[in-house]
Amino acid sequence: MKAEILEEVKKEIEKMLAAGFIRPCRYAEWISSIVPVEKKDGRWRVAIDFRDLNRATPKDEYPMPVAETLINAAAGHKVLSFMDGNAGYNQIFMVPEDIHKTAFRVPGAVGLFEYVVMTFGLKNAGATYQRAMNYIFHDLIGKLVEIYIDDVVVKSANGQAEASNQSLIKLIKRKIEENPRDWHEKLSEALWAYRMSCHGAIKTSPYQLVYGQEAVLPWEITAGSRRVTFQDDLTADEYAALMSDTIEDATELRLWSLEKIKENKARVARAYNKKVRPKEFQVGDLVWEAVLPLGTRDKAYGKWSPNWHGPYKVVQALKGNAYMLEELDRFPVAVNGQHLKKYFPSMWDDGH
Repeated sequence: MKAEILEEVKKEIEKMLAAGFIRPCRYAEWISSIVPVEKKDGRWRVAIDFRDLNRATPKDEYPMPVAETLINAAAGHKVLSFMDGNAGYNQIFMVPEDIHKTAFRVPGAVGLFEYVVMTFGLKNAGATYQRAMNYIFHDLIGKLVEIYIDDVVVKSANGQAEASNQSLIKLIKRKIEENPRDWHEKLSEALWAYRMSCHGAIKTSPYQLVYGQEAVLPWEITAGSRRVTFQDDLTADEYAALMSDTIEDATELRLWSLEKIKENKARVARAYNKKVRPKEFQVGDLVWEAVLPLGTRDKAYGKWSPNWHGPYKVVQALKGNAYMLEELDRFPVAVNGQHLKKYFPSMWDDGH
Protein backbone atom coordinates (compact mmCIF):
# COMPACT_ATOMS: atom_id res chain seq x y z
CA MET A 1 0.00 0.00 0.00
CA LYS A 2 1.30 3.45 -0.92
CA ALA A 3 2.52 5.63 1.94
CA GLU A 4 0.10 8.48 1.18
CA ILE A 5 -2.85 6.07 1.09
CA LEU A 6 -1.72 4.44 4.35
CA GLU A 7 -1.68 7.85 6.03
CA GLU A 8 -5.29 8.45 4.96
CA VAL A 9 -6.24 4.99 6.22
CA LYS A 10 -4.66 5.74 9.60
CA LYS A 11 -6.68 8.97 9.85
CA GLU A 12 -9.91 7.08 9.14
CA ILE A 13 -9.06 4.43 11.73
CA GLU A 14 -8.38 7.15 14.32
CA LYS A 15 -11.72 8.81 13.53
CA MET A 16 -13.62 5.53 13.91
CA LEU A 17 -11.83 4.78 17.17
CA ALA A 18 -12.68 8.22 18.54
CA ALA A 19 -16.33 7.81 17.49
CA GLY A 20 -16.56 4.40 19.19
CA PHE A 21 -17.35 2.56 15.94
CA ILE A 22 -14.41 0.15 16.28
CA ARG A 23 -12.13 -1.11 19.03
CA PRO A 24 -8.82 -3.01 19.19
CA CYS A 25 -9.19 -6.77 18.81
CA ARG A 26 -7.06 -9.41 20.55
CA TYR A 27 -8.64 -12.74 19.71
CA ALA A 28 -10.32 -13.20 16.33
CA GLU A 29 -11.72 -16.21 14.49
CA TRP A 30 -12.39 -14.25 11.28
CA ILE A 31 -9.91 -11.70 9.94
CA SER A 32 -10.72 -9.60 6.87
CA SER A 33 -8.61 -7.21 4.85
CA ILE A 34 -9.25 -3.52 4.22
CA VAL A 35 -9.94 -2.02 0.77
CA PRO A 36 -9.23 1.75 0.56
CA VAL A 37 -11.72 3.44 -1.79
CA GLU A 38 -11.28 7.01 -3.02
CA LYS A 39 -14.44 9.15 -2.92
CA LYS A 40 -15.48 11.72 -5.52
CA ASP A 41 -14.31 14.55 -3.28
CA GLY A 42 -10.80 13.09 -3.05
CA ARG A 43 -11.18 11.67 0.47
CA TRP A 44 -10.59 8.01 1.24
CA ARG A 45 -13.02 5.52 2.68
CA VAL A 46 -11.91 2.36 4.42
CA ALA A 47 -14.03 -0.56 3.20
CA ILE A 48 -13.68 -4.12 4.51
CA ASP A 49 -13.56 -7.23 2.33
CA PHE A 50 -16.12 -9.42 4.14
CA ARG A 51 -16.58 -11.91 1.29
CA ASP A 52 -15.40 -14.96 3.26
CA LEU A 53 -17.57 -14.02 6.26
CA ASN A 54 -20.58 -13.34 4.02
CA ARG A 55 -20.32 -16.74 2.36
CA ALA A 56 -20.65 -18.39 5.79
CA THR A 57 -23.50 -16.12 6.95
CA PRO A 58 -27.16 -17.22 6.47
CA LYS A 59 -29.17 -14.72 4.44
CA ASP A 60 -31.77 -12.55 6.18
CA GLU A 61 -34.89 -12.93 4.01
CA TYR A 62 -36.53 -9.72 5.23
CA PRO A 63 -38.52 -8.31 2.24
CA MET A 64 -36.83 -5.31 0.65
CA PRO A 65 -38.76 -2.51 -1.12
CA VAL A 66 -39.14 -2.69 -4.90
CA ALA A 67 -37.59 0.34 -6.58
CA GLU A 68 -40.31 0.58 -9.25
CA THR A 69 -43.02 0.62 -6.56
CA LEU A 70 -41.26 3.43 -4.67
CA ILE A 71 -40.93 5.46 -7.87
CA ASN A 72 -44.63 5.08 -8.65
CA ALA A 73 -45.56 6.09 -5.08
CA ALA A 74 -43.40 9.24 -5.27
CA ALA A 75 -44.38 10.23 -8.81
CA GLY A 76 -46.91 13.05 -9.11
CA HIS A 77 -45.89 15.03 -6.02
CA LYS A 78 -44.91 18.63 -6.63
CA VAL A 79 -41.94 18.67 -4.24
CA LEU A 80 -39.63 15.76 -3.35
CA SER A 81 -36.90 16.03 -0.71
CA PHE A 82 -34.09 13.47 -0.97
CA MET A 83 -32.15 12.60 2.18
CA ASP A 84 -29.34 10.16 2.83
CA GLY A 85 -28.62 8.73 6.26
CA ASN A 86 -25.43 10.08 7.84
CA ALA A 87 -23.35 7.07 8.89
CA GLY A 88 -26.67 5.25 9.05
CA TYR A 89 -25.39 1.70 9.41
CA ASN A 90 -23.16 2.78 12.28
CA GLN A 91 -26.20 3.71 14.38
CA ILE A 92 -27.03 0.02 14.96
CA PHE A 93 -24.90 -1.90 17.46
CA MET A 94 -23.55 -5.36 16.74
CA VAL A 95 -24.65 -8.26 18.89
CA PRO A 96 -21.81 -8.71 21.43
CA GLU A 97 -21.22 -12.36 20.56
CA ASP A 98 -20.73 -11.48 16.86
CA ILE A 99 -18.38 -8.51 17.25
CA HIS A 100 -15.24 -10.65 16.94
CA LYS A 101 -16.39 -11.86 13.50
CA THR A 102 -15.97 -8.36 12.06
CA ALA A 103 -12.23 -8.23 12.86
CA PHE A 104 -10.02 -6.66 10.19
CA ARG A 105 -6.32 -5.97 9.93
CA VAL A 106 -4.67 -2.73 8.90
CA PRO A 107 -1.19 -2.91 7.34
CA GLY A 108 1.71 -0.73 8.34
CA ALA A 109 1.83 -2.05 11.94
CA VAL A 110 -1.42 -0.22 12.70
CA GLY A 111 -3.11 -3.22 14.27
CA LEU A 112 -6.16 -5.47 14.42
CA PHE A 113 -9.62 -4.01 15.03
CA GLU A 114 -13.25 -5.10 15.22
CA TYR A 115 -16.54 -3.28 14.66
CA VAL A 116 -18.78 -2.48 17.63
CA VAL A 117 -21.49 -1.18 15.29
CA MET A 118 -22.91 -2.54 12.07
CA THR A 119 -20.88 -1.57 9.02
CA PHE A 120 -21.27 -1.45 5.28
CA GLY A 121 -20.33 -4.66 3.48
CA LEU A 122 -21.91 -7.20 5.81
CA LYS A 123 -24.30 -9.58 4.09
CA ASN A 124 -27.41 -8.71 6.09
CA ALA A 125 -26.65 -5.05 6.85
CA GLY A 126 -29.14 -3.76 4.29
CA ALA A 127 -31.99 -5.95 5.51
CA THR A 128 -31.26 -5.10 9.16
CA TYR A 129 -31.25 -1.37 8.45
CA GLN A 130 -34.43 -1.59 6.34
CA ARG A 131 -36.17 -3.41 9.19
CA ALA A 132 -35.17 -0.64 11.61
CA MET A 133 -36.32 2.14 9.25
CA ASN A 134 -39.66 0.41 8.65
CA TYR A 135 -40.15 0.09 12.42
CA ILE A 136 -39.35 3.77 13.02
CA PHE A 137 -41.37 5.24 10.13
CA HIS A 138 -44.10 2.60 9.78
CA ASP A 139 -46.92 5.14 10.24
CA LEU A 140 -45.45 7.54 7.64
CA ILE A 141 -44.29 5.15 4.89
CA GLY A 142 -46.59 5.38 1.88
CA LYS A 143 -48.20 8.57 3.16
CA LEU A 144 -45.41 11.09 3.67
CA VAL A 145 -42.14 9.24 3.02
CA GLU A 146 -40.70 6.43 0.93
CA ILE A 147 -37.60 4.63 2.21
CA TYR A 148 -35.03 2.37 0.58
CA ILE A 149 -32.48 1.36 3.23
CA ASP A 150 -30.83 4.69 4.18
CA ASP A 151 -32.27 6.76 1.30
CA VAL A 152 -35.38 8.70 2.31
CA VAL A 153 -37.75 10.61 0.01
CA VAL A 154 -40.19 13.04 1.64
CA LYS A 155 -43.25 13.73 -0.52
CA SER A 156 -44.92 17.12 -0.31
CA ALA A 157 -47.81 18.75 -2.14
CA ASN A 158 -46.87 22.39 -1.63
CA GLY A 159 -43.40 22.66 -0.09
CA GLN A 160 -44.55 23.24 3.52
CA ALA A 161 -42.19 20.59 4.90
CA GLU A 162 -39.32 21.98 2.84
CA ALA A 163 -39.94 25.48 4.23
CA SER A 164 -39.68 24.11 7.79
CA ASN A 165 -36.48 22.26 6.90
CA GLN A 166 -34.95 25.44 5.48
CA SER A 167 -35.71 27.27 8.73
CA LEU A 168 -33.97 24.54 10.73
CA ILE A 169 -30.98 24.55 8.36
CA LYS A 170 -30.57 28.31 8.81
CA LEU A 171 -30.63 27.95 12.60
CA ILE A 172 -28.06 25.15 12.51
CA LYS A 173 -25.75 27.05 10.14
CA ARG A 174 -25.70 30.02 12.49
CA LYS A 175 -24.51 27.81 15.35
CA ILE A 176 -21.89 25.78 13.47
CA GLU A 177 -20.11 28.35 11.33
CA GLU A 178 -16.84 27.76 13.19
CA ASN A 179 -17.16 23.95 13.55
CA PRO A 180 -19.40 22.56 10.76
CA ARG A 181 -18.69 18.95 11.77
CA ASP A 182 -20.46 19.52 15.11
CA TRP A 183 -23.86 19.93 13.42
CA HIS A 184 -25.23 16.77 15.06
CA GLU A 185 -24.47 18.20 18.52
CA LYS A 186 -26.15 21.53 17.70
CA LEU A 187 -29.25 19.96 16.15
CA SER A 188 -31.06 19.66 19.50
CA GLU A 189 -30.41 23.36 20.21
CA ALA A 190 -31.73 24.33 16.78
CA LEU A 191 -34.85 22.20 17.28
CA TRP A 192 -35.43 23.84 20.68
CA ALA A 193 -35.12 27.31 19.16
CA TYR A 194 -37.49 26.35 16.33
CA ARG A 195 -40.12 24.99 18.70
CA MET A 196 -39.93 28.03 20.99
CA SER A 197 -40.23 30.66 18.24
CA CYS A 198 -43.41 32.00 16.63
CA HIS A 199 -43.96 30.93 13.02
CA GLY A 200 -45.72 32.80 10.28
CA ALA A 201 -47.96 29.92 9.21
CA ILE A 202 -49.51 29.17 12.63
CA LYS A 203 -48.90 32.63 14.21
CA THR A 204 -47.72 30.97 17.42
CA SER A 205 -44.99 28.62 18.70
CA PRO A 206 -45.20 24.80 18.38
CA TYR A 207 -44.53 24.57 22.13
CA GLN A 208 -47.63 26.60 22.97
CA LEU A 209 -49.79 24.45 20.70
CA VAL A 210 -48.64 21.29 22.49
CA TYR A 211 -48.62 22.44 26.12
CA GLY A 212 -51.17 25.24 26.00
CA GLN A 213 -48.86 27.96 27.31
CA GLU A 214 -45.71 29.77 26.34
CA ALA A 215 -42.39 28.30 27.37
CA VAL A 216 -40.47 29.85 30.24
CA LEU A 217 -37.07 30.74 28.77
CA PRO A 218 -33.88 30.23 30.79
CA TRP A 219 -33.11 33.94 30.93
CA GLU A 220 -36.51 34.62 32.54
CA ILE A 221 -35.63 32.40 35.49
CA THR A 222 -32.14 33.90 35.82
CA ALA A 223 -33.27 37.54 35.53
CA GLY A 224 -36.57 37.03 37.34
CA SER A 225 -39.04 38.21 34.71
CA ARG A 226 -42.44 39.61 35.60
CA ARG A 227 -44.18 36.41 34.52
CA VAL A 228 -41.97 34.22 36.74
CA THR A 229 -42.42 36.58 39.69
CA PHE A 230 -46.20 36.52 39.20
CA GLN A 231 -46.32 32.71 39.13
CA ASP A 232 -44.16 32.46 42.27
CA ASP A 233 -46.71 34.57 44.21
CA LEU A 234 -49.65 32.31 43.26
CA THR A 235 -51.07 29.72 45.63
CA ALA A 236 -51.44 26.11 44.52
CA ASP A 237 -55.21 26.51 43.96
CA GLU A 238 -54.75 29.73 41.98
CA TYR A 239 -52.08 28.15 39.82
CA ALA A 240 -54.30 25.07 39.13
CA ALA A 241 -57.24 27.29 38.17
CA LEU A 242 -55.02 29.33 35.87
CA MET A 243 -53.70 26.18 34.18
CA SER A 244 -57.28 24.90 33.69
CA ASP A 245 -58.25 28.12 31.94
CA THR A 246 -55.13 27.87 29.79
CA ILE A 247 -56.05 24.36 28.63
CA GLU A 248 -59.47 25.56 27.46
CA ASP A 249 -57.84 28.44 25.60
CA ALA A 250 -55.36 26.00 24.01
CA THR A 251 -58.17 24.16 22.19
CA GLU A 252 -59.34 27.38 20.58
CA LEU A 253 -55.74 28.30 19.73
CA ARG A 254 -55.16 24.97 18.02
CA LEU A 255 -58.32 25.28 15.91
CA TRP A 256 -57.39 28.85 14.99
CA SER A 257 -53.85 27.77 14.03
CA LEU A 258 -55.25 24.91 11.94
CA GLU A 259 -57.28 27.40 9.91
CA LYS A 260 -54.17 29.56 9.47
CA ILE A 261 -52.24 26.53 8.22
CA LYS A 262 -54.97 25.75 5.67
CA GLU A 263 -54.96 29.36 4.48
CA ASN A 264 -51.18 29.36 4.18
CA LYS A 265 -51.16 26.06 2.25
CA ALA A 266 -53.75 27.42 -0.17
CA ARG A 267 -51.69 30.60 -0.63
CA VAL A 268 -48.48 28.65 -1.26
CA ALA A 269 -50.28 26.34 -3.70
CA ARG A 270 -51.65 29.32 -5.66
CA ALA A 271 -48.19 30.90 -5.84
CA TYR A 272 -46.63 27.62 -6.96
CA ASN A 273 -49.28 26.90 -9.58
CA LYS A 274 -48.74 30.32 -11.17
CA LYS A 275 -45.13 29.41 -11.89
CA VAL A 276 -45.84 25.93 -13.21
CA ARG A 277 -46.91 25.42 -16.79
CA PRO A 278 -48.79 22.13 -17.14
CA LYS A 279 -47.26 19.74 -19.65
CA GLU A 280 -49.23 16.97 -21.28
CA PHE A 281 -47.83 14.14 -23.34
CA GLN A 282 -49.47 11.29 -25.18
CA VAL A 283 -48.50 7.63 -25.22
CA GLY A 284 -45.97 7.18 -28.00
CA ASP A 285 -44.52 10.71 -27.77
CA LEU A 286 -40.74 11.11 -27.75
CA VAL A 287 -39.54 13.38 -24.94
CA TRP A 288 -36.36 14.71 -23.34
CA GLU A 289 -35.81 14.21 -19.59
CA ALA A 290 -34.08 16.84 -17.45
CA VAL A 291 -30.78 15.78 -15.89
CA LEU A 292 -31.56 15.42 -12.19
CA PRO A 293 -30.75 16.86 -9.74
CA LEU A 294 -31.10 20.11 -11.66
CA GLY A 295 -27.76 21.79 -12.22
CA THR A 296 -25.77 18.54 -12.16
CA ARG A 297 -22.56 18.76 -14.19
CA ASP A 298 -20.62 16.00 -15.88
CA LYS A 299 -16.92 16.09 -14.98
CA ALA A 300 -16.02 15.38 -18.59
CA TYR A 301 -17.92 18.40 -19.94
CA GLY A 302 -17.87 20.87 -17.02
CA LYS A 303 -19.98 23.96 -17.71
CA TRP A 304 -20.85 22.53 -21.15
CA SER A 305 -22.71 19.60 -19.55
CA PRO A 306 -26.12 18.92 -21.16
CA ASN A 307 -29.27 19.78 -19.20
CA TRP A 308 -31.42 17.16 -20.95
CA HIS A 309 -30.89 13.58 -22.03
CA GLY A 310 -32.83 11.08 -24.11
CA PRO A 311 -34.97 10.86 -26.10
CA TYR A 312 -37.39 8.51 -24.33
CA LYS A 313 -40.72 7.12 -25.39
CA VAL A 314 -43.87 7.69 -23.28
CA VAL A 315 -45.45 4.28 -22.66
CA GLN A 316 -47.98 5.13 -19.92
CA ALA A 317 -49.58 8.21 -18.31
CA LEU A 318 -49.73 8.03 -14.49
CA LYS A 319 -51.66 10.15 -12.00
CA GLY A 320 -50.32 13.51 -10.90
CA ASN A 321 -48.82 14.46 -14.29
CA ALA A 322 -46.26 11.65 -14.15
CA TYR A 323 -45.31 9.43 -17.06
CA MET A 324 -43.74 6.04 -17.54
CA LEU A 325 -40.82 6.40 -19.93
CA GLU A 326 -38.94 3.78 -21.87
CA GLU A 327 -35.61 3.84 -23.64
CA LEU A 328 -35.58 2.13 -26.97
CA ASP A 329 -33.64 -0.80 -25.51
CA ARG A 330 -34.34 -0.64 -21.76
CA PHE A 331 -37.07 -1.09 -19.14
CA PRO A 332 -39.58 1.75 -18.47
CA VAL A 333 -39.16 4.20 -15.55
CA ALA A 334 -41.61 6.70 -14.00
CA VAL A 335 -40.76 10.43 -14.25
CA ASN A 336 -42.59 13.59 -13.17
CA GLY A 337 -43.97 15.48 -16.18
CA GLN A 338 -42.44 18.74 -14.96
CA HIS A 339 -39.01 17.37 -15.89
CA LEU A 340 -39.95 16.47 -19.49
CA LYS A 341 -40.18 18.37 -22.76
CA LYS A 342 -41.29 17.33 -26.25
CA TYR A 343 -38.66 15.83 -28.53
CA PHE A 344 -38.48 17.06 -32.10
CA PRO A 345 -36.12 15.27 -34.53
CA SER A 346 -33.46 17.51 -36.03
CA MET A 347 -32.38 17.69 -39.64
CA TRP A 348 -29.41 15.49 -38.76
CA ASP A 349 -31.57 12.58 -37.54
CA ASP A 350 -32.06 9.66 -39.90
CA GLY A 351 -35.86 9.71 -39.51
CA HIS A 352 -36.42 7.36 -36.54
